[in-house]
Amino acid sequence: MEFITLGRTGLNVSVMGIGCGGPSRIGQRTGKSEQESIAIVKHALDSGINFIDTAEVYRTEKIVGAAIKDFNRGDLVISTKKSTWGTIKSEDVTRSLERSLSHLSTDYIDIYHLHGVLLQDYEYLITDIVPILQDMQDQGKIRFLGITERFNPDPQHQMLQRALKDDFWDVMMVGFNILNQSARDLILKQTIKKNIGMLVMFAVRLALSRPQRLKECIDKLIETKQINASDIDKSDP
Repeated sequence: MEFITLGRTGLNVSVMGIGCGGPSRIGQRTGKSEQESIAIVKHALDSGINFIDTAEVYRTEKIVGAAIKDFNRGDLVISTKKSTWGTIKSEDVTRSLERSLSHLSTDYIDIYHLHGVLLQDYEYLITDIVPILQDMQDQGKIRFLGITERFNPDPQHQMLQRALKDDFWDVMMVGFNILNQSARDLILKQTIKKNIGMLVMFAVRLALSRPQRLKECIDKLIETKQINASDIDKSDP
């Protein structure tokens, strides 16, 4: 397994992590038992992966917590998130963090994100919610602060472009893969300059394994001008 330093956090993370969300939820949405999902996480860790990303809304934190009990916590990097969909209050964040700590069977979280932030909510969150997270950092419950975008309504990464103007984000999560590469110029060049750790959501898409679905995705991306038609052989994308 290859490892890399996650920006200014200094965390040494495997270049491949295990994501516990997505369509599968590590098997919880495809008929697997909790024990089978725990085994998936353990297998990933046995294979050399040390980075795990989950979120309260995924409902997989308890599975991760059960899986990591047999491993040295200090060898792992755990990332989880608090959803920002709808109006959240400071007490919501505090309760969510405590639940996550309990579910994950840990007394600290390496990276705690505000999850799926939209541009119109950003100013409220940094004014009312980020100070709460910083207090949790001071208490040692959070090591580093992260923020993730909601890619579908924000394909030009406007929220992250705004977030880059602030200096308290240690890690950002961006939508980026072979089909969606707008972040290369809009976000990644700036995060490299600021030494912000970058995580990629939907790095591997189910669409790539289903030719007809892949074609539909390509057609939609061309139609919405997210990719250039001249760059793609539509007969064999």
